[in-house]
Amino acid sequence: MNDGTAPELEARSISASSGHHEHRHVSVTPSRPGRDLGMFGVLIHVVGDAINNIGVIASALIIWKAHGEARYYADPAIGVFISIMIFLTAWPLTRNSGRILLQVAPNEISLDDVKHDIEMIPGIESVHELHIWRLDQRKSIASAHVVVDGRTVKSFTDKAKVIMECLHAYGIHSATLQPEVQDAHGEPETLSTSVSVGSDAGAPTQRRPNNDSKCQILCGSQCGGMRCCTPIHMS
Repeated sequence: MNDGTAPELEARSISASSGHHEHRHVSVTPSRPGRDLGMFGVLIHVVGDAINNIGVIASALIIWKAHGEARYYADPAIGVFISIMIFLTAWPLTRNSGRILLQVAPNEISLDDVKHDIEMIPGIESVHELHIWRLDQRKSIASAHVVVDGRTVKSFTDKAKVIMECLHAYGIHSATLQPEVQDAHGEPETLSTSVSVGSDAGAPTQRRPNNDSKCQILCGSQCGGMRCCTPIHMS
């Protein structure tokens, strides 16, 4: 474990307790990264080769020194034992690396809790299209569509900083936040800005408005079955 882990966990704990008393991330205990998957894979490879060599020597000694036909079963028996050992030791590595490759949300992060905390921020009406996944063992990334009131959309960068404080407490230090403006009838009306946030909030950029559905970021009518946001057709 590198020396930067302890200060990071301490900073996350401070952020979780400063100005976010009603948020659920206050009670979250930051998790420490597990063993390095690359080094774990090397260890499995080295140990597997060592066990394989020991097994070959053991089976040779049994066949050489023992008597009777049963001694010839030593080689396949030891081979099966080595195969089972390699499988059992490689399974955790395959499972953990597979979760990263499949962009699965970290086990210690609850999407419902993250959504609850963001919606508790003043000026945030709702959150949808919330996705969280791991880039590697230490870095987690998030993206979300954030519905805000039209009167406060100009200060979205300030809200993005508060959102990043919440995400920071969950161990998420990079996020892309897409604001959607809510009209007087309670429906997202226009898409105003897009903010990509790392450790600091980025500058807003203009986007093209789209009023065809509740979610303002749609790839087209032919993508309906692949979207996470279900469009609402306006009459």
